Amino acid sequence: MSYTCSLFILHSVLAVPSVAANWFTGQDAYTVAHQRLLEGKTSDSFDSMVQAWQQDPNQDQRSNLNALFKLAVTEDCGRSLAQKVLPPWIPNLSIEREVIRNLNQTMLKLSIAGVTQSNIAEVKLTKWPNQNIIASTPNVEEGGYFSVETRRLEKPISAGLYQLTINTDGEDSFNHWILLTEPTAKQRIGWKDSKNWRIEQGRLPDPACPSAVLSMSLYDLNDTTWTPLWTEDVDGRLPTTLPKIDVPDGRYWLSVGLIESRWQGDISILDIQTITRPVDYPGL
Repeated sequence: MSYTCSLFILHSVLAVPSVAANWFTGQDAYTVAHQRLLEGKTSDSFDSMVQAWQQDPNQDQRSNLNALFKLAVTEDCGRSLAQKVLPPWIPNLSIEREVIRNLNQTMLKLSIAGVTQSNIAEVKLTKWPNQNIIASTPNVEEGGYFSVETRRLEKPISAGLYQLTINTDGEDSFNHWILLTEPTAKQRIGWKDSKNWRIEQGRLPDPACPSAVLSMSLYDLNDTTWTPLWTEDVDGRLPTTLPKIDVPDGRYWLSVGLIESRWQGDISILDIQTITRPVDYPGL
């Protein structure tokens, strides 16, 4: 389905008599966001969506803003949602939502990772208006790589408006609005048996977005630093069993993650579903 056709369908759905239809009758932020997207002004539409989220939308409005934003992303996987936003001292940045399932429990995590050329004093992510998600000073590793993450979350990071702030030890500061969609409710990857996993088909892939990636890692059960002994990322035709690898016989911890990604301007937004379990190798 073409982007123009999708916009027409969305316009038709939102135009029918309903509770939500009433918000497209004036020049408020909801109306302007819809109109600008219909006109192909994706970046302007994004700015209006941010304004709409700042006006404490009700449940119907939040649901429609989420649907409108998802449609905006389909134009070019989110590249047009914002003009180039990253400063020269942060050439690479990603926001990663992850669901980690082992045999006994589920863990939820959100991470912010990137590359910097400066000493970062704080990375902060706040859900509008004042719910702190992350506020931490990262360790900048060799090559400028840095990462911060939440402690264990009680519930998934929901759809809505977030503010990202990165401050350095000097005068440099980066502030940007982030819009997140509802996290995927369906678990697409799971263990088939002790030797294999399954990957269920999701929605039709967006040709404008990177293809899904499968990230496999093997860890020493006695290594508390959790440095992988082996790791491999595969896109395209995704494997459903561990390949032959060069490690000594023994018992290991296996992690397999399905990564789907989009963009918000030049910021990468990743949704990751990871399954983990102990395995015997080469008993696989």
